Parts: sequence; C-alpha cells; structure tokens
Amino acid sequence: MTIISNKKQFILYLILLAVILVVFNMVSRTLFVRFDLTENNIYSLSNSSKRVIEKLDDRMLAKVYFSKDLPGQLANSRRYLQDLLEEYEAYSKGNFHFEFITPDENEEARNEARNYGIPPMQAQVIENDKLEIKNIYMGLVLLYNDKKETLPVIQTSDGLEYNLTAAIKKLAQAEMKTVGIVSSDNQSISTNKLQQLLGQTYNVRTVALDTEIPLDINTVLMNGFADTIGTDQLYNLDQYLMRGGQLFIGQARQVAHLQEGYASEIKSNIFDYLEHYGLKIGKDMLIDKQCGQISIQQRHGFFNFTNSVNYPAFLRIHNFNKDNLIVRNLEQVRIFFVNEVSPADSTVNYTSLMSTSDKTGAIAPGMVPQMTPYGQYSMIEGYNISPHIPSSQMNNPAMASFPLTSKSIAALAEGPFRSYFAENPDYNQKDKFLSLSENARILLVADNELFNDNRAAGIPENKDFILNSIDFLSGDQELVEIRSRTVTARPLKQLADGSRRFWKWLNIFLPALLVIIFGLLHWRKNAAKRRLLEGIYG
Repeated sequence: MTIISNKKQFILYLILLAVILVVFNMVSRTLFVRFDLTENNIYSLSNSSKRVIEKLDDRMLAKVYFSKDLPGQLANSRRYLQDLLEEYEAYSKGNFHFEFITPDENEEARNEARNYGIPPMQAQVIENDKLEIKNIYMGLVLLYNDKKETLPVIQTSDGLEYNLTAAIKKLAQAEMKTVGIVSSDNQSISTNKLQQLLGQTYNVRTVALDTEIPLDINTVLMNGFADTIGTDQLYNLDQYLMRGGQLFIGQARQVAHLQEGYASEIKSNIFDYLEHYGLKIGKDMLIDKQCGQISIQQRHGFFNFTNSVNYPAFLRIHNFNKDNLIVRNLEQVRIFFVNEVSPADSTVNYTSLMSTSDKTGAIAPGMVPQMTPYGQYSMIEGYNISPHIPSSQMNNPAMASFPLTSKSIAALAEGPFRSYFAENPDYNQKDKFLSLSENARILLVADNELFNDNRAAGIPENKDFILNSIDFLSGDQELVEIRSRTVTARPLKQLADGSRRFWKWLNIFLPALLVIIFGLLHWRKNAAKRRLLEGIYG
C-alpha cells in the first residue's frame, strides 16, 4: 500500500487522477456500450436501425420540440426518446445529430414547431398545488437535405424506434417503393385506414386488373374474389408475377353471411390459378377451439338480452413459424372464416407461416337450414356457420367438434414460377409475353377480407402481420425486425381441463395451507419458549 507522506506526492496523485479521468472520458466518447436485459432488447437500438443509420451519407438533424416539467409517463417518454436519439447519433458515423428545444416560453420556437406540423396538445399538470390544463409540445422533425419528416406527437415509447427508423429510411432512400391495392366491387370493404398506414413508408396506389399492372409497383395487395375472374384480368396478374412482382392475397373458399347463419361457397378460377403456383386451398371451412366471441340476442320469456358466446369461426392464431422473419415474433393474429392452405407443387418453395391449434374442426359444404320471412325453414347450399347454442333452434353441434390437429392457414410460395398461360396459344403468342419468373413470390392467407378495415385489417395485432408481410415482400426486412420487438398481445397459454382444475384448486387451498403451517410453526416456537421460561423460573 502506497503512503502519501508529503504535499508534493499528494499533488502528483491528484494530477495523475485528473489525467486518468480525462483520458477515460476522451476514450469513452468514441465508445457506446449498453446492457439491456429486457426481452427483445427493447431499450437498445436494433441491428436493423443501426444498418439504416449507418447508410446516411449526409448530415441529418432531429429537432425535438418538448415541453419541460411533463407529468408522469410523458416525462418517461422524453427520457426514452433522448436515449434512443443518443444511440442513433453514436452509430451514425457523425451524420446524425439532434437538439432539444423548449417552446413553452419561446414564441419563435412555437411558431417554428407549428410550421413543421407539430401542434400543441393539452395535458393535465399540477402546478402550485393545483391541477391545471396546459398546452405542451411533444414532437420532432427530421431534416435531411431539402426533405423533412415529422412525428407530431410522441406520447409513448411503444413503436417509437420503428417510427423513427422508418422516417429516417424514407428520407435517406432516393425513391420510395410503391404498393398497389386491387380495387374491389364489394362496397362493404374499405381500405382507407390501411392505405393511410402504408402511406407512412410507401407510395400507395389503387390497381385495376383490367389493364397491365405498372412495372414500378413492388407489391400488390388483393382481397379474395367471390366469383370467376375474367381471363384477361388473370393474364395481367400473371404477367405481373412473371416480371418478378410480389402478390399478397387473402382468399377463402366461402363468403360468410353471419346474420343469416350460412356461408356461400365460392366457385372461381382463382383456385386453379393459385394451385398452379403451388398453393392449394381446401374446401372445408376450419374452426378452432381457440377462438373469439360474438354477441347473440336471446329471448327468455318477455325479456331479450345479449349474451357473448365462443365462436370458433373467429380464429385466434398463436402457432407461428419461428424460422420465418415475417411471423417470428408475433404473438397473435385474428382471422375469420378460413380454409386450410397446403402445398400443391413440389417444384415451388413452399413455407407455412401460421396454423391453427391442436383443437381444430372442419365444416364441409352442404345443405343448410335457412329461415324464411314467414318463420319457416328452407334448405340452401353452403356452410352452416350458426354458433353452438344448445338452447337455440339454430344450434349447430359442428361448431363444438374439434377432432383435427393443427392446419396451416397461411403460406408463402417462392419461384421459380412458370406462367399459368404458358400452354395457352391465345396468350403465349402476345407481344412481351413472359413464361418464366425466378424471383416472384405469393403470400396467401385464407381470409377473404384480410385487407378490410372493417374486419381483419382493423385489428391492431393483424396490422403488425400485414405490415411485416409487405415489408418482407418489398425488400424492407429491416423494418420487420424492429416492429416485431414490441409485443402488442400476450395471450395466455391454453391449458388442458385437468391442468386448469389443478391450478384452480391449488390457488384456492395453497394460501390457506401456508397460513396454517405458519401458525403451527409460530405456536411451536411459543411453546418451546414457554417451556424454557418454566425451566428457568420454575
């Protein structure tokens, strides 16, 4: 042990310590180390974000307009945002910079924020022991060359890294990719909200199959057909694939009429077309014990009441292909009125993406009882999709039978593909006809309204799957990895009836048993103490 014996040695040690601290700080400025023990490392920058930020070839500035003295959770969002921006800066090779601006008492800063599209928002804050409504700013703008991208409101850390990286990628890339959505004649189908969501990272256009699909469209989204498609329309879709296009389609074998209690079978050439490209859609409609619910109006005496019952045609999917980037980190997807998807061609690279549980059933098409306006029943052809309600006249026992194991309901088919019209002399002689494609892909989900805002596309966890799929097909795999880090749904695992009963009774009796054991131990301790005192004092 070194002993400091005089003032000169003490000063030398102080100088040496100061030099060590300065050198350490200079070295640490060039290093960035963080230990993140959370699941999926949600508080650390993903590898995808690092790759995006490292590609910047010019200065990018993030101007962050945040108020001071934010309440509770909003203050945590500021801290998380600052940590995130510091990581972007550390990995950007000097091209990314950020600054925090407080516009609360700065008129020029408030005007600047409004010009960038960052409006004030109202929040409840406590000042001077009073609860007040205050205008606050929580947004940022990214400036790159002569372009800008604004995140007007940042209230939570959920999805913040994805939004930031997507905005950075959008600014840095020379040209945005384009997604086409095939227009539908079905008035009940709306894709407006989906288009707004996609518009954050893609150009979105409506596509008609009556004409050639433009070459600059990277991925085409298409709800299912309820009837036969014109041959010319099918040809335009076929040649889009032959040019290396990416097709994302939701197609089932039936159209559901839930209020009437039946689904009509679809008879269309789309099934032969998809089967040619290695994707076969089964005729039976699948049901699953792992399902959602519907509300049923029931009458008891003079009273009507609404009751929620399990409805196995509304599937909750928890089985995902963990080897595939699209669905690797998903927890749940909800889809409706589906069929089995299986491989139809050994030459096509087929990948199942998600499947039903091991408690699966099937409803085959047949004759279905249908109530007439006069209160009588007639028989029509289709699928019986009435729920299982033993007390109801329209009870459907098939909805309570689950004898099958897991079935695939979504799959990805990758080329090489040979044109559906390769042997058709009416089309294979056309100008610019292509007969082979090496890099086309088809992603099929057996839900006829997958891209309907009023059904599957309106469910938050489904949006993650849809966006992941589009990013993957369009070549933006970086965004898939980031989005999948945030868990939006964490469903409970399904237990067998025996296991459920075991844990139920264990939770009931174990606490009481522990209290009894604690009481007995305390009683024995007091008894021993009493005997000791009696031995000492008689």
